Amino acid sequence: MPVRRIMSAHADSSGVFTIDQNSHSLWDSLPKLQALARAGLPVTHFIEDVDVAFTALGTSPGDPVRIARERFHRSGGQDWGAALFYSEFLGRLPVEIRDWEPHLGQAVAALAHRLGRSLDDLYDEFSPSDNWQLIGPSYAGDREHHRLIGDLGVAETAGAVRELLTMARRNCLEAFPSSASQTRVTEWFDREQAMAESLLARCADGRLVDLYRLWMGEHLGDGAELRLTSSLLATGADAHRTALLELFTRDYARAAALYNEAMAESGVPLRPLRTKEGELPFFAVMRREGRLVRTAAHLDGDELRVGGRTFALRDGELPVSELRAAGIECLAGKAALLVIQARYGPAGRPLALPHRGSLYMPAAHCLARRLQKAGLLPETLQPVLRVRFRLLDRLAGLDTPIRLPAHLAAAMGRQEVPARELARNWRDLAADATRRLEDFRDDDARLDWQRRSLPDLFARLDALDARRRELAARDPKSAEVRRASHEHKAVQSQILDRTLRRVADDWQLRDLDYWDSRGALLPWAVALGGEKFYDELLARAELSRESPEGAAP
Repeated sequence: MPVRRIMSAHADSSGVFTIDQNSHSLWDSLPKLQALARAGLPVTHFIEDVDVAFTALGTSPGDPVRIARERFHRSGGQDWGAALFYSEFLGRLPVEIRDWEPHLGQAVAALAHRLGRSLDDLYDEFSPSDNWQLIGPSYAGDREHHRLIGDLGVAETAGAVRELLTMARRNCLEAFPSSASQTRVTEWFDREQAMAESLLARCADGRLVDLYRLWMGEHLGDGAELRLTSSLLATGADAHRTALLELFTRDYARAAALYNEAMAESGVPLRPLRTKEGELPFFAVMRREGRLVRTAAHLDGDELRVGGRTFALRDGELPVSELRAAGIECLAGKAALLVIQARYGPAGRPLALPHRGSLYMPAAHCLARRLQKAGLLPETLQPVLRVRFRLLDRLAGLDTPIRLPAHLAAAMGRQEVPARELARNWRDLAADATRRLEDFRDDDARLDWQRRSLPDLFARLDALDARRRELAARDPKSAEVRRASHEHKAVQSQILDRTLRRVADDWQLRDLDYWDSRGALLPWAVALGGEKFYDELLARAELSRESPEGAAP
């Protein structure tokens, strides 16, 4: 069965680009490439090596890397890693719980106080995801330079690779309890871990990205050309990509204003440029004290400033030769600009992304529209293609038992369900959660839900109100009045706690669609229905051209 296309024609012969961190069989980068190859599209996959590797709150340079859950902290800081990760089947996504405040009708700090808990307690319970990732200290030597994925060696990360494979095996065995699934999971992971051990030995003195190139190659064969992002964005490698960056060094005030307007209009969580500091929307990648790092770039009059060094500009033109001679290996755009760099000019290609991949695309589309309207993007900008697998819908053909994570089990009414039952219900669950979250923005609607959903607690609350009034009429300072007030407060706390947990579950249920095409699709599909089911997922993948407004048709 051919891969289904629902997009207008484009230059198939020129091929497509993909750019991914975490390039191995426990992530959707692999099935995406396999689906594109099945569609007959020549694919060049760039293994991300110039993105920041990770960050972890409270770490210091020299601290070891470790596997931990992705999460936020009360400070706004985040434990986050792009280099190596595994997401549990249908697991929770990370939450910045302050985003819940409009739905709770109060600040989470005030809510914590009313619950008799600390804000740290709430973050510890509700923010962590089921995405297990490699994290460690981001800074390399000082606060201006960050470690990159391409800096991580196999010697430093081999233990984490093994730990993640073991963790993924355990999760699949827990999520798919039937004997047939258990056999398939065990056999697949036995093979995959043996292969990984062989690859780890082959590149023991190499880098993590070298391991990824070998790992992907084992699964893809000649189905894709495998390169590093640093080769795509190498300093001066393509004149048109350089010219795109020079928009900001030639006419900073105008280009930076358009950039910041685009970030604000799109509503994505990307920080605007600090124009008073001359901040530029790209990073300089270099080797410093033996490490591959990146640092911010700034415009200072007619000079480019990176990593404590300055380079003279001639009419805003980047001094490519001088930058290369100084060891600046890449000039990599920030998130919204990088996906334009890859698609811009004669050497640009369509960029393929998974459905629900890259949260920053609305900002990139908005920026491109503004630059084009201003006449600043004269060259061709290739489209974004979306690859969609519809995993949750494809479950309709399977009776395989699934053991659900807690938030989903509560919504379905039991922990284990046949796959087809989840396929039948997941859209309604997501729609109900979305509607409830919207209702909770209104105080009266939230109170109405509380009264309908927690009748026993409200009956107790009403009885305590009546009791307090009766007691206060006789002796407002009596011990009985105080006891009734304390109990009243305790019941209110129970109502708040139940409301908080409703919002927490709905926040996850609303985004069930994330798992449509994301995650470890290969081992999950094998567990669900064997290699045959995985082959069907690839064969029925949908490729679509994303509209400039950011939504695939």
